[in-house]
Amino acid sequence: MALDFSFTEDHEFFRQTVRGAVKRLILPRVKELDEKEEFPWDLWKEFAALGYLGIRHEEKYGGMATDTISQMIFYEELARGSCGFAMSAIMQILMGTYFIARFGNEDIKQRILVPAIKGEKIGTICFTEDQSGSDLAGTRTLATKVDGGWRIDGRKQWITNGPIAEFSTVMATVDRKMGLKGLNFYLVERKTENHDGFVPGQKIHKLGSRCSVTGELVFDNVFVPDENFLGEEIGKGVQYAGNILNEVRVMTGMCALSIAKEAMEDARQY
Repeated sequence: MALDFSFTEDHEFFRQTVRGAVKRLILPRVKELDEKEEFPWDLWKEFAALGYLGIRHEEKYGGMATDTISQMIFYEELARGSCGFAMSAIMQILMGTYFIARFGNEDIKQRILVPAIKGEKIGTICFTEDQSGSDLAGTRTLATKVDGGWRIDGRKQWITNGPIAEFSTVMATVDRKMGLKGLNFYLVERKTENHDGFVPGQKIHKLGSRCSVTGELVFDNVFVPDENFLGEEIGKGVQYAGNILNEVRVMTGMCALSIAKEAMEDARQY
């Protein structure tokens, strides 16, 4: 029996809806977005108002709760319009809020996830460091257990949305000698007058995808309470990372294919 890889009518309708939004809101500005090298907050608000920042989250938090195929269609169509804007949006939708939705308590979800879905807060996830990208075992950002919480100390590099992020899901190790077995995730918010947090470091100027801002985040012995530990038990971070990174790999392929298709179409028209 042959496998049927065709999309449902609902999927095709969703694709056309997203494509229409991209054509109307992004394509007329795509050159300007890349040249200005500034994050387009107005565009962010418009896509949030359409509900797209919540496509993978539960309806009770303001999300759409769509299936994985619909989510991949959204990523594909968004990347056709602007790879830079897609990078920032997907960081928020897929990675920046994943652990919060899965492990955060109700207070965290109301305080962070709900505003993120509304486009009122923007976040990121922090894996990469100067000496370790794909090599997660080389993570040096340290999480030290203290009374009532944790102290996070280290630097993260090449962080999408980093310079403007208000919250971050941070991978840190409890012991640098433990390799993958020491890794966990923590919710860390941006430093303000009222609470401790991370501070943005240098902004990175890129050759492309320039409306997605990228930079360094600095964690200087930042205190986070126990409830900001995102996981069921210590040492399972790499297992949790594998769950989301598998989805990220599919998303990356979808975006790459959509960019290639759009480049071919531009060349054909020329």
